[in-house]
Amino acid sequence: MISAQDRHRPGAAAIVVAFLLAAALVSTATRLSELLPVHDWWQVLVSPDLDSYAQVLVHDSVLPRFIIALLAGGALGLSGTIFQQVLRTPLADPSTLGVSAGAYLALAAAGLWAPALAASMREAIALAGGLTAFALVFLIAWPHRLSPISLILAGLVITFVCGAVSAAISLSYNLGMSGLFVWASGSLTQNDWSAVSRLFPYAALGCLGAAFLARPLGVLSLSDEGARSLGLSLSAVRLLSILLAVMLAAFTVSAVGVIGFVGFAAPFIARASGARRLPQRMIASVVIGAVLLLAADEALQQAARFMREIPAGAATGLLGAPLIAIFLARLPIVETPTLPAAERRNRRPLLYLAMTGVVLLALIWISLSLGPSLAGWSFASPSQVQSLLIWRLPRLAAAAAAGILFALSGTIIQRMTGNPMASPEIIGVSTGAALGILLLVLMAPAFTPLTQLGAAAAGAIVSLVAVLLMGRRSRYNPDHVLLFGIAINTAFAALIAVLLGTGLPKIYGVLQWMAGSTYSTTPTQATIAVVVAAILLSIAPFFTRWLDLLPLGAASAKGLGLNISASRAVLLLLSALSAAAATLLIGPLSFVGLMAPHIARTLGFQRALPHMIAAALAGAALTTIADFVGRVSLFPNQLPVGIVSTLIGGPYFLWLMRKQGR
Repeated sequence: MISAQDRHRPGAAAIVVAFLLAAALVSTATRLSELLPVHDWWQVLVSPDLDSYAQVLVHDSVLPRFIIALLAGGALGLSGTIFQQVLRTPLADPSTLGVSAGAYLALAAAGLWAPALAASMREAIALAGGLTAFALVFLIAWPHRLSPISLILAGLVITFVCGAVSAAISLSYNLGMSGLFVWASGSLTQNDWSAVSRLFPYAALGCLGAAFLARPLGVLSLSDEGARSLGLSLSAVRLLSILLAVMLAAFTVSAVGVIGFVGFAAPFIARASGARRLPQRMIASVVIGAVLLLAADEALQQAARFMREIPAGAATGLLGAPLIAIFLARLPIVETPTLPAAERRNRRPLLYLAMTGVVLLALIWISLSLGPSLAGWSFASPSQVQSLLIWRLPRLAAAAAAGILFALSGTIIQRMTGNPMASPEIIGVSTGAALGILLLVLMAPAFTPLTQLGAAAAGAIVSLVAVLLMGRRSRYNPDHVLLFGIAINTAFAALIAVLLGTGLPKIYGVLQWMAGSTYSTTPTQATIAVVVAAILLSIAPFFTRWLDLLPLGAASAKGLGLNISASRAVLLLLSALSAAAATLLIGPLSFVGLMAPHIARTLGFQRALPHMIAAALAGAALTTIADFVGRVSLFPNQLPVGIVSTLIGGPYFLWLMRKQGR
């Protein structure tokens, strides 16, 4: 995947790596010299004076942090190289395949439910979680013949779902969201040498295993037939290699948390440095991964002089977006398929819409009246319902309005891009809105609901414009649009994590909101949400002709008199406003924007107007169910509607992927 121009200048990447290493070493030496004179450095390493605070700090914190950065970066670099060689895609690494998220979820769950087991079998639990996540990714991508894009899409959605489950576990046990955030974002902070002593033997074992497998792994560069003709057992080599790569990633997570994209970037830079043969790439990836993580950590520690320290994993996530964009730009371009028609056309749309509306009303009644109590589950009487309305109705109205808005945004995006698997949550529109809101909260001394909506809309527009601009080269190929959107999502999520790491007092309320909570919704906020949803839904029918023509392709739409640029600009604004308003209500991730339009399409609604109305009703029903389940499933504790929607929508997306691959 390296261009011809890059091949003629392999020294440029090596010079950059050497510069990063030199800068990291200078930074480390500078910080050490501020704590201790140079002549005491050796004593601190071999026999620190326990009565000297500075020497104890350097020996038990600074030095182990330096070593763990090298170990973790090298292990992730080697893991990414093995994954990319086995799966034959440069887009693979532990974070894009869901391995790191699976390992983290297993450790988080074990730490809560079996702390003694988690303490004694930490690495084994992480390995089991990583292997389970990768197995799910493999099964979902199998019908697609393990195509690179299907692997990465499945892996990233598994990562989303694991994150939602982790947040649900944390909230259900009344743990602080900030503590979960720090570990999930990867922290290199050390208080002793325990993490180093745990990770070092496994990293060394991984290097030995990689050396043993280097030759058979190199043969995988050939076709399967060519490899078999040389007597190679493909199944055995792939299984052992994947086990080794998952082990390296899982044990790194058990030591320092989730650190993304180092395993993605290190092999890429290794190839750019001129490492062509697999053994060379393995060695180079170990070195480059170690240097990248060390340099990133040193930069963060220098920045910590002026602000609260940021988790290393959040910062390295910024590497992911440009690298995904670079690789996608070099993948072959294929024609964009049109939006698939529904399996059947609905010949009685009014009847189906009426039935959907009745189902929604029934769900609203159940949500308002049914609930657990000390006497068990029961329906409230009319007088009791009236007394409960002040508590339940505002959050229910906000959730339903958010469902309508996400469904509206998702319908527009799916029809604009011709991709039934696109949604504002998947392609970064909701994350852009969340970033806009967060910047407003941090920078503005005061703000109103209108300014919040404006900031969210601005972030959503930036995200959607970026995705569409990057998708132009691939002619809006559905898979490329999804991955471009995920690249934007990754970049903005990393920026959000960096901002959340500032530790400002305003941040802690934002953490709860980002989980999708409607706990504190007031009647005024609920009324505004319903009004905004009604206004945007009433405006949308004026653009249904555009939404009917755009899925036909640019050439056909132009032939029918449609101004492509103007129509896309207006629809982009409408979609961004809808996603922004929904994000304000239930946070950035819910998958309702994916599920609702697809449910409407499977019911036979093909034309834009009935498709949009049916999707809005389905979206309201989905968030109503999510709000009810979140309120009663862990009574007296509660789960935010955004997390519950993600737990429903993530598996739905994966099922949809597997179904389309058959």
